Amino acid sequence: MTGKRDYFINLNGSSKSKVRFAYDSTLTTAGIGRVAFKGKDGKDIVIEEVLFVPGMKTNLLSLGQLLEKRFFMRMDNNCLKVFD
Repeated sequence: MTGKRDYFINLNGSSKSKVRFAYDSTLTTAGIGRVAFKGKDGKDIVIEEVLFVPGMKTNLLSLGQLLEKRFFMRMDNNCLKVFD
């Protein structure tokens, strides 16, 4: 999930829900969509079903959901690498 609207290549604004964070704070989502970015090799990488949460100051990435989407990860030297 991210609070940055410009990260999305498409966004379905009709999907609204609430996200609960630590200390019982909540924010309302403003949609769900696809986010694309370039990998180190220049290849486009797309992550589906990303929540748009206005007001979020940082991005959150669920490793469990990435595994469900057939990405895989490697942790080495305090660095997480995600592969598709």
